[in-house]
Amino acid sequence: EYYHPQRHMGTVMCHQGHLADGDPLVAVGLKDITAHVNFTAMALAAQEAGLNVLGYTTQAHFLINCGLLPKMEQLPQAQRATAAKLIMEHEMGELFKVLAVGAGEPWEPVGFSHGDRSHRL
Repeated sequence: EYYHPQRHMGTVMCHQGHLADGDPLVAVGLKDITAHVNFTAMALAAQEAGLNVLGYTTQAHFLINCGLLPKMEQLPQAQRATAAKLIMEHEMGELFKVLAVGAGEPWEPVGFSHGDRSHRL
């Protein structure tokens, strides 16, 4: 839905205190800023520029592959619950994606060791 008429100003969204708005220049540094991204177009542009697609996956797979779970076990319960939102399927875990590209000899980043979805791009 990148080209939907409602998105004539783009897809940038800001979040602060459970409220959303579209102005990243208000309360700079106090908001989370996100945007809808066409990862297929990004991967193709990277390849056309001579870069390698190293991986594409969900935020949950990426963080778990990078060792988040053992680190969460060391946190107090309140912080553990907050960190869990990063990997929960119905929260940020599946909604957000990670794409890595690189130059030179291709290598396999640990964040994509399980759940790589590069074949879907």
